[in-house]
Amino acid sequence: MQLRKAFCLSPFDRRTIARAIDYIDQHYRERLSADSLSEEFCISKQKLQAGFQEMTGLTLHSYILKIRVEKAKQLLEDTNHPVKYIASVMGFKRPSHFIFTFKEFTKLTPIEFRMQSIA
Repeated sequence: MQLRKAFCLSPFDRRTIARAIDYIDQHYRERLSADSLSEEFCISKQKLQAGFQEMTGLTLHSYILKIRVEKAKQLLEDTNHPVKYIASVMGFKRPSHFIFTFKEFTKLTPIEFRMQSIA
């Protein structure tokens, strides 16, 4: 059994991770990864991921997906853009991955969500 290394987050680390969260909230459409974010914010990938989990309750990847789904929900409610277009602008390479991810978070497909929001 392998034990995960515990990280002690300093106040500086917490501010850095908070800045990374703000960055993700603004740049969710872009290609984001632990590697690119750790480089952007000069923090180790391991500390970024562990701190992210501690501060948000989500993994870094799950947080990015959650933000994308929340923004996609707004577009589905407020526009008539096709699902394929929304998937693309949310940073998904394949509409099928977007649909799968959307359903994981909402229990509905994007079309079902749109129809429910209209009703």
